[in-house]
Amino acid sequence: MRDISIMKKILLFLLFVGLATLADAQSAYHVYPNPSDTITTADTYDSPAKGKISNVSNGPVTVKWERNEVYLSSSNITTAVCDPVTCWFPGVSTKNFTLDKDSSGQLTIHFYNAAFDPPPGQAGSGIVHLKLTNLGNPADTLTAVYTYSTLTGTEELPAPVVKLFPNPVTDFFTLQNAEEVASMRLFTIGGQVVARFEASASNTYAIGQLPAGNYVLAFDDKNGNLFQAVEIHKR
Repeated sequence: MRDISIMKKILLFLLFVGLATLADAQSAYHVYPNPSDTITTADTYDSPAKGKISNVSNGPVTVKWERNEVYLSSSNITTAVCDPVTCWFPGVSTKNFTLDKDSSGQLTIHFYNAAFDPPPGQAGSGIVHLKLTNLGNPADTLTAVYTYSTLTGTEELPAPVVKLFPNPVTDFFTLQNAEEVASMRLFTIGGQVVARFEASASNTYAIGQLPAGNYVLAFDDKNGNLFQAVEIHKR
């Protein structure tokens, strides 16, 4: 009987630890949609990739955002962040804001095309990575990816429906719904291209040689147009 009692105590302790770990793992805020994309015409100056952030905790939360421009097709493209408090100038790459309990606000990236005029404008594309840190709990971090692409003429871009698994990745990743993918570029968060892939019939690709860290994978269609990007967590 004593052994059974001890075993019950051990099981209760393990259950408590498991629940506490699960609670710690739950983020205080939620970002959606993620990734977010915007597709516009080349003669459009301001193209927002719209997102939102919601506080899902039991109290106010202060969040620090850090913007990284992973890829911009030309110097004519600039970006700026709109958080729940302010829309910032393009030169601002990090700020803090506070969300009250049960509140939400915008978390949008604006892509500005300085070569939009005269029509039809100059085509462009871009990828922005946003890192979000809960300043009350620095281990509570989220990331979001925003993409921008322009259309020229009557062409249409493929729908951004490509799925990648597993994620995190150890050695290989596989794509689903990748029929429109012709090629891929793998970027560091800082914007360096570290791998390129041509579409394969197996839809499975190796990155085991790369250091652990976070990367952004950009999908291009048969015309070389960026139409989607996803973040990869490499173990």
